[in-house]
Amino acid sequence: MSERARKSPNEPALLLLDKPAGMTSFDCIRELKREWKRTDFGHGGTLDRFATGLLPILMGEGLKLVRFFLDSHPSLPTYWKTYSGVIELGRATETGDPEGAVTETRAVPAMTGEQIAAAMQTFVAREYLQTPPAYSAKKIQGERASELARKGITPELKAVSVTIRKFEYLGHEGSRVRFRAECSKGTYIRVLALDLARRLDTAGFVNSLQRDAVGEFRLEQAISLADAQTRGPAASALTLAQATAFLPAFPLLPNEDALLAVGKVDGLLARLSNSGLPANIYCARAETDAPAALLELTAQKRANFLRAFV
Repeated sequence: MSERARKSPNEPALLLLDKPAGMTSFDCIRELKREWKRTDFGHGGTLDRFATGLLPILMGEGLKLVRFFLDSHPSLPTYWKTYSGVIELGRATETGDPEGAVTETRAVPAMTGEQIAAAMQTFVAREYLQTPPAYSAKKIQGERASELARKGITPELKAVSVTIRKFEYLGHEGSRVRFRAECSKGTYIRVLALDLARRLDTAGFVNSLQRDAVGEFRLEQAISLADAQTRGPAASALTLAQATAFLPAFPLLPNEDALLAVGKVDGLLARLSNSGLPANIYCARAETDAPAALLELTAQKRANFLRAFV
């Protein structure tokens, strides 16, 4: 592969966007496509329209990292997401958020903060089977569950196992409970809020929601959509090198960058298999402006070649 054809590790690859309320994740991407005049975008996990906060948007070579946001592994930081928000008790809505019609009204029992916090802890660090909401992006025979629900069809969704690492009580005023949660990919906070309300013998929905972090990427690093549109990709996004920094590094030998550029990875995989490193996804890279590779080391000490950035 020619030097000209190689992709630089300094090219824009990951935009950390502070998504505004009232826009879908795809609305944000649509605006960036129009303003930046490029089409090579994807996102690292949908945020509901009413929600705000960190929305990772991948572009260019960064699209090769999509699997580590959407189909990650518990050993990788991006598997874990942090949210904060407010759960309103006493009412349930058809969508589990403030945009849906009220479907149930129940009295809220008198309870202390300690009782609410104790109920929250019953979800933490144990098996938790969660049924995705009808109004979700889950696909059933190629159609989104939310689209079926809007047609009056009740989608059949199977419960999935998710993990709640933290579910913290931050205080409450009347029927509104402030919280912070750290959970595995695929967790629906709207469902967690409803399940908590049921455990408290009432109804509930998420009144406001903000995503604070995706692994080591934090909301404090994000910029607004307006700023991103004004600055352009080079001034707004993390580079490819920065975007892969959350992956454990495996150094390339001086000759391996040239071999990688023409697809020869056997020696690299053999070195990784014999490295004594723990099973994980590694980003093999050189100190210079050279190709990089994503490699998987399995628990059986087998090394697999996943992706190349060349």
